[in-house]
Amino acid sequence: MKILQYMTQSRIYYALLMAMAVSLPLSKAFMSIFTGCLMLNWLIEGHFQVKLQRLKQRKSVLLFISVFFLYLIGLLWTKSMQWGMHDLKIQLPLLILPLVIGTSEALNQIQLKRIVYGFSAAVILASLCSVFVLLGFSGKVIQDPREMSLFISHIRFSLLINISIFSLFWFALKAEKQSFPEKAFLFLAMLWLTVFLVILKAATGWIVFLIVSSVVIFQNILTIKNRSGRVVLLGVLLSIFLLPAIYIGYVTQQFYTIEKLPSDLSKEKTSRGNAYMHDFNNKELENGHYTYLFISDDEMREVWNKRSKINYDSTATSGYNHYVLYRYLTSKGYRKDAEGLEKLTDDDIRNVENGMTNYRFVNPFSFYNRIYQIIWEIDVYNKGGNPSGHSVTQRLEYYKMAIQIIKENFWFGNGTGGYYEAYQAKYNQNKFFQGNKYRQRSHNMFLSYWIDFGLIGMCYICFALAAPVFIERKTKSFLLLIFLLIVLISFMNEDTLNNHDAISFFAFFYPLYLYSKPETCNPQPEIL
Repeated sequence: MKILQYMTQSRIYYALLMAMAVSLPLSKAFMSIFTGCLMLNWLIEGHFQVKLQRLKQRKSVLLFISVFFLYLIGLLWTKSMQWGMHDLKIQLPLLILPLVIGTSEALNQIQLKRIVYGFSAAVILASLCSVFVLLGFSGKVIQDPREMSLFISHIRFSLLINISIFSLFWFALKAEKQSFPEKAFLFLAMLWLTVFLVILKAATGWIVFLIVSSVVIFQNILTIKNRSGRVVLLGVLLSIFLLPAIYIGYVTQQFYTIEKLPSDLSKEKTSRGNAYMHDFNNKELENGHYTYLFISDDEMREVWNKRSKINYDSTATSGYNHYVLYRYLTSKGYRKDAEGLEKLTDDDIRNVENGMTNYRFVNPFSFYNRIYQIIWEIDVYNKGGNPSGHSVTQRLEYYKMAIQIIKENFWFGNGTGGYYEAYQAKYNQNKFFQGNKYRQRSHNMFLSYWIDFGLIGMCYICFALAAPVFIERKTKSFLLLIFLLIVLISFMNEDTLNNHDAISFFAFFYPLYLYSKPETCNPQPEIL
């Protein structure tokens, strides 16, 4: 009877792991629900003597959960208990999931494979839902492809996509024999997710994919014996760096190919004989044309109000304001007057109404668009423009403020949640970010740890999160190391583990890969 009960509880545990994996790309609510269910099942299951014995064998579990208790201790010196409790609540998965998974029976490779397959199927389903919305079938207008991520942040979604791609890669190419239909399905899934990663336009996801791919290829160059294979892989590795660099150079060159201006702008008139307004202090560019030259608001107001239901001087929730119109006309090389506005097609008018700032952005699948946007952001920022709302340049301001905060509490930080008041003080002194919308944390996990717990706390957390790999002797586990590399790269650009969805997938996959039974093949599957 006890054996039957144990088998039943084990099946429930496995089913909950599968449900948790499927929920990660699809629902924040179910992430929390299934985390709670796993804890409840763990308590009902009992066998605490066995679990205590596993805890003694897997001391790394204590390191995992010690990070949560550091957040708890950090409440002692925080100046914001409200935000401290908020952060403590977010970190709960880092207490529950490692404890449950680390003291439960280890999964075998077949069970692990099924969980990864279930997770990947959910990622694919989420991506298909996103494309459905992007193509307009839902009736929702997508102004930015990054808004396609319907269930979680587009950055965290891009990380899940990478985890899925490289996990499927291992299962497709490992030494254990797979059927041809299964391998074909895995490669098709990887191909689709790679294409979707391009469509999603999450720069963090692209960078993660390129770096991890480079690491995998480099490891294969070192391990395979086939000389021609090494040459081919070396060529692929070089192309991963050279081709994007060349393309970025091409887009940059196009951006800075600047129009020739008339020798005396004061003599320039509109076709209706009106004088133009020029803002010579604003050097913003759009496709090599100056955005704030050749402006006639009166003429544009008259023509725009005849062609659009949105008032020229209004700001619409769809994304329209007349600054968007300035940029769109400039991107086409048209002057901002009646004649330029009359050249726009009805589709152009709809694009402007929906907040599109450049006619090149019509193609949602283009690499060019995202690279152009980043170059534009940097150009505006370097010319003294406001970085608010610009994903790359506002991070530069976040980093500057983070370093200022760190200097004030270098060794022990501001405590759990203490970042909030520290940041607000810096934001109030900053000429940008006067509204609350873009007042965010550092967007660098190492800086976030440093701000909260000082240098001592940051170093301890890094140790506690890295040491389990060595304690459990998993330094050759492809799945685990690739997962950690993906997370580590994201640390440089995101407060990854300060978000509910990210801490959930981290606290789930890390112990899942760490405590599963050893992989039965070479850690780096050979590509050639």
